[in-house]
Amino acid sequence: MRLPCTLVLAGLLGACGEEHDESATEADGPGKSDLAADEGGDEGDTGEYDALPDIDGDPFEPDSIEAFYYPEEDPVWVLTAKSGSTWVYIENYPRFGGATGAETRTLGSDEVNYATCGVCVLLKTGCSPHGDHAHCSTTYMPEPGSRITFDELGAGAGDTWSGSVSPVRFVEVSMNSSTFETTPVEGGDQIELDAWSFEAVLTEG
Repeated sequence: MRLPCTLVLAGLLGACGEEHDESATEADGPGKSDLAADEGGDEGDTGEYDALPDIDGDPFEPDSIEAFYYPEEDPVWVLTAKSGSTWVYIENYPRFGGATGAETRTLGSDEVNYATCGVCVLLKTGCSPHGDHAHCSTTYMPEPGSRITFDELGAGAGDTWSGSVSPVRFVEVSMNSSTFETTPVEGGDQIELDAWSFEAVLTEG
């Protein structure tokens, strides 16, 4: 993980004066499940993107991984991988064009905006649990071009969700709390992660 010198994770954790991102956890249900998908939003992003060849991130080695399956009319998968106060979220929304089984996809323009992503990958720093939710200081989303693979996408409690993520360059974003539209922060920080794999047993949310 390559961090600019202005980004110190330990300082973010204790930065009580900063505006906090209220991150949903399993008790709150899936993050954007109440957001209506645009008509035709299940078509996905068909653009062509070159892989990002110059990412030199450190390994991401989470202390814990939790994965939840929400068996709604439109099911949702949410995985949280925690490394100290840095948390990576993988969220899958078939209603927004997300995966319905094993697949590999490029994170294109739809996937790097939380309002439109079907498979969403977010990184948050300065995170700490607060009761049934979490406080995080800063939110990041990928630059287009990285890839995510689901080797197995279980569909019930006790099933396995496994896969991998190629090297990713995350950019700091702001997020509209009502529409979930995300906008890169001008002059914001970047965090680079090396490729990593995940495997977790689903719990019903």
